[in-house]
Amino acid sequence: MARTCSSKQAIRTITTLTVFALGAFLPAPSACAQNPEKEQTARTLQTLMNRYETASPSDWRDLHAWQRFVTVSTLSDYEIMSGSTRFHNSALRALQNRQGLDGNDDDLWVAQADLDMARLTHNPTQIQDARNIFDTIASKYWDGHCGGGVWWDHARTYKNAITNELFLSTATRLYRFTHEQAYRDWALKSWSWFRNSGMIAPDNLINDGLDNQCRNNGGPAYSYNQGVILDGLLEISALTEDGAPQQTASRIALAAIRAFTPSPGTFQEPGGPMNTDARIFRGIFVRALGHVAASEVDHTTRTRIADWLSQQARSA
Repeated sequence: MARTCSSKQAIRTITTLTVFALGAFLPAPSACAQNPEKEQTARTLQTLMNRYETASPSDWRDLHAWQRFVTVSTLSDYEIMSGSTRFHNSALRALQNRQGLDGNDDDLWVAQADLDMARLTHNPTQIQDARNIFDTIASKYWDGHCGGGVWWDHARTYKNAITNELFLSTATRLYRFTHEQAYRDWALKSWSWFRNSGMIAPDNLINDGLDNQCRNNGGPAYSYNQGVILDGLLEISALTEDGAPQQTASRIALAAIRAFTPSPGTFQEPGGPMNTDARIFRGIFVRALGHVAASEVDHTTRTRIADWLSQQARSA
């Protein structure tokens, strides 16, 4: 059967391409042009690799530390999607570079990249590294302030959305890798806390974090905060066999699309100019949207997301 742009495979391909196109690096060709989607994605990624492979050493140290690991995760998606190992060694080199990490969110990005690469390598060392990161944060930085949640920073000054979303997602994934009940318990505990934290606004957008009185601080609803939670909620639905978290993910995804798209084919990140961080935020959001669209969501949600991804890829 011929593949179309409405298929789950095409959604995954568009997502991989758009992560880089919208993530700050390169213009994207149309995901549904005459050339095969996979080849277009490979060419786009090769241009990116050429930029960093010519560096000395070639471990992407000129990227912000946490951004290296987002890139590793997306390269792992490409390898799974395409079957090509073209970028495998580059991703492994970047994964080993831990320079510049600062804060629990940075460390949890590493854990996510560990688990993404472990899907390919089945390397117990990568799984153990993710476990060590998660276990350290759970034991040292989850406390009773604001009723729970982990601190963003080692100085314990701020509880925010991204760190707790990554914590939730890492817990669910570690449970899938290890089948250890402790990780399932952490996943459910962290989702229960997050759901009741006040960071999810009535319009289904997630703000940046909590103030000193443990209230929604009214900070910007950055796109990556709408993205990372989606993966965690899909995993929660899978491990509990409960469709409610997946429905929450759909509501957040559609609310974010409306909020960030003032007109078709555009994207407006809240809270400031489209600097490198903001562009990477957008790529993270796009990647997670692709995961939602490729899951067992309702047809209307899948179609809306697929159409939006196609528009974004064409206009990048």
